[in-house]
Amino acid sequence: MEFEQDSNLTLPLFLLDESLSNRDLEQPDFEISIGLDDELLAQICQNPSEDSSVAITVSGYELLITNPLYLAILDQEHDAQITLTHGPLLSIVLNTKGQNTFVSPQMDMMPTFDLGDEDDE
Repeated sequence: MEFEQDSNLTLPLFLLDESLSNRDLEQPDFEISIGLDDELLAQICQNPSEDSSVAITVSGYELLITNPLYLAILDQEHDAQITLTHGPLLSIVLNTKGQNTFVSPQMDMMPTFDLGDEDDE
């Protein structure tokens, strides 16, 4: 997964329940789009040790909901958090005031940066 400043990280979200392991990854409940500013990029470019994780609260995000079942979430209070585990692996957790939790699949993440060393010809 490649990250670029001032771009968006968009990941699918699934209701965390007993059917989660049987869900089709191509059919998420909805998606979350997170704006990647320089501060957030610096925070997610970590690789926690094997026995730890890093939780990052996210404030600049948008929910992309097309399924009418979940439109009510837009009217509720909700908060999102990025979780980094060793690998690094990145996932997102969204909690709603209605006590629902939505999660994204873990994504392999090896940040890459353009240092301007290569000539584009």
